[in-house]
Amino acid sequence: MKKQERRKEKGITLVALVVTIIVLIILAGVTLNIVLDNDGIINKAKQAVGDYENSQKEEQEMLGEIEEYIEYAGKTVPIPEGYTKSQITTEDDIVEGLVIYEIPEGATVNWKEDESDGTNQSTITIGGSTTNLQETVNQYVWIPVGEINDMVMCESNTGASQCNLVYDEKTDTLTCQTHSATATNLVGRLYISSDINTGNNIYSYTIDFTKKNQIYDESSYHEPNTISSDASNNITIDQLKNDFVVMAKSVAKNGGFYISRYEVGTNGDSKKNQKVLTTASSDGDNYLGADKWYGLYNTIRNIDKNKQMIWGCQYDQVIKFLKENGEDPEIGHTYIADSRALSGQNKQDCMKNMYDLEGNYREWTTEAYSTNNRAHRGSSYDDVIHSLFFSVSNRNENLPTSDYGSGSSRSTLYL
Repeated sequence: MKKQERRKEKGITLVALVVTIIVLIILAGVTLNIVLDNDGIINKAKQAVGDYENSQKEEQEMLGEIEEYIEYAGKTVPIPEGYTKSQITTEDDIVEGLVIYEIPEGATVNWKEDESDGTNQSTITIGGSTTNLQETVNQYVWIPVGEINDMVMCESNTGASQCNLVYDEKTDTLTCQTHSATATNLVGRLYISSDINTGNNIYSYTIDFTKKNQIYDESSYHEPNTISSDASNNITIDQLKNDFVVMAKSVAKNGGFYISRYEVGTNGDSKKNQKVLTTASSDGDNYLGADKWYGLYNTIRNIDKNKQMIWGCQYDQVIKFLKENGEDPEIGHTYIADSRALSGQNKQDCMKNMYDLEGNYREWTTEAYSTNNRAHRGSSYDDVIHSLFFSVSNRNENLPTSDYGSGSSRSTLYL
C-alpha cells in the first residue's frame, strides 16, 4: 500500500514536469513570436529608430526651410526665390537693415565680415570667375510695415471716417471695411512733412506718422494717378492702379517690402560701384539711356522679376523705419558730397545698410503732384553745390519730362 502511494506521488510529479515543460515551450514560442514577428518587439524597435531618424531628418529639413524666413514681431519675413540672406553680421538683422543678395544658381559665395573702414571683401565665384560680391549681384533691404493701414487707404479716407483695410489671404483681396463704395479704390497714405530751416541752410523735414486723417487730393501729392505727360509715354491709369494694388497686397500679406540697397544703375540693377541711372541726357557717363523719368520708370518696372519704381507711400515707410530705429532721416547733413559718384561710395550716407538716401541723387517716385509733376525725395550733390542741405524726408516735385540731371530712383520688390 505504501509502495503504491509512493508510485502515485512519483507519477504526479512527472506529469507536472511534462506540463511545465509544455507550458514553457508555448511561452517561449509566444515570446519569440512577439519579439521576431513583423509586428514584434525587434521590428517595432527598428521602426521606432527609423521613425526617430525620419523625425530628425524632417526637423533638419524644416530648420533648413526656416532659414528662408526671419522672425520679426511675430511675423515671418520671406526671402524671395533666387535670393539669399546675408551672412555678414552687420547685414543679417532686420532692425539694423536685413540685406538679401540675388545669388545665381551654381554660384559659390565666400562671406567675409566688414573691414574697419566699412568696406567688405566678400566674393562670389560664377563659372570659375571670382569677383566682389557687392559689386556683382543685386542687393535689397527689408522695410517692415507693421500695419497696412499705416501705408495704404482708400479714396474716401478722412479724419472723421478713417479707413480700415483688411487683407484676405484666401481670396487675395485687400478691401476697406469702412467705405463700401470705394473699398477697392486703393491709394497711398502719404505723410506730408513740414520743413524747418535749422540754420546754415540745413533743412529739417519732420513727419508725424500718427496722423491718419489724410484726404485723397488730386490737386496735391497723390498716387496712383496719371499726369499730363503720361498719355504720350504710354502709361495708363489702369496700369498704375493695377501695379499699386499688387504692391499693396504684397505688403499686407508679408508685412513689408524690399527696397534696392543702392540708387539704380543700368537695367535697374542695385549693385555697389555702378554708374547711377539718371534722368538727364546731359549728365555725361552717368546717363545710361533712361530718357528722363519715363525711361527710369520703364527700366525699373520688371513684372517678370516683381520689380517696380518705389511709390511715395513706400518711401514714407522707409523714413518711418529709419526714424523708429535710431537714424535721423529728417535732418539734413553737411557731409553729403558735392559731385556725382558711383553707387555706395559715401559710407556716411548709409542708413540701415541703404546707401545714398540723402545724396548722391534725388530719388524719383511714382507719386504724382497736381496734374503735371512727379515727386522725388531726399537731396543731391547739386543741392550741396548750392550750399543747400536737405534731409532724406524732403519731398519735392518736377516735370518728369525735364532734363533733371540730379535725379535717379530706387526699385522695390513685391513678393
